[in-house]
Amino acid sequence: MDLNLKDKVAIVTGASSGLGKAIAIAMAKEGAKVAVNYLKNDEKGLDFSDDANAVVAELKKTYGTEAIAVACDMAFEDQILAMFDAVEAGLGKVDVLINNAAYLPKGPITGYTKEEWDYTFQVNVTGCFVACRELVKRLLADERQGRIVNVVSQAAFRGSTTGHLPYDSSKGAMVSFTRALARELGPKGIAVNAVAPGLIRTEMVAKTWEQNKERYLKSMPICRISEPYEIANVVTFAASDGASYMTGATFDVTGGMMMH
Repeated sequence: MDLNLKDKVAIVTGASSGLGKAIAIAMAKEGAKVAVNYLKNDEKGLDFSDDANAVVAELKKTYGTEAIAVACDMAFEDQILAMFDAVEAGLGKVDVLINNAAYLPKGPITGYTKEEWDYTFQVNVTGCFVACRELVKRLLADERQGRIVNVVSQAAFRGSTTGHLPYDSSKGAMVSFTRALARELGPKGIAVNAVAPGLIRTEMVAKTWEQNKERYLKSMPICRISEPYEIANVVTFAASDGASYMTGATFDVTGGMMMH
């Protein structure tokens, strides 16, 4: 199957590690030019530029595609707009946006602060909205078609058992956002879909997985945790012409946890 991604320009947010890195690799394998977004927040002392640059080097060396690393904290509108300008200058006009970046605080409801709640929604929901709005503006101005993929979670439907209320709520909002935007943009040739992974073997969930492995396995008909590339393959399909007659859909990639 030709996914028709060769030379398409794709932004993958939160792509310096984990699932985002796997998505960047999957897109590069199909010949896409990839902007590897990474988090840089001086106030919080966070800078993943080394990881992002390593991903870019791998994409170029292994898959022979063009790639750049772009810093952006998805909680801030001005940084998102600057990211689009940087990608357009470095790779060309953006065709595909994959909203993968997410903030994941942990704790019972009594332990969360309003600041944590607000920041989670700033990154996971408002950042997604701003990025989508910016891409749509540019696509419509050029009368081009494009694709948007929002990475949500099974927790949007089931909730978490390990205390991630703000994250779960934000992912639920992203599902509704995906459907509403798909209805608006379908007539304009811009498809918007979501991918809802279950548990993925990444550093982010390693500790939780080991502590709760037996309980999680009972809820998975496939009886194993997913590997990042398995989710990335579905995201890449959703970002491609292979999914040309799909919009407003949420792909269930949970090993049978949801069957949704």
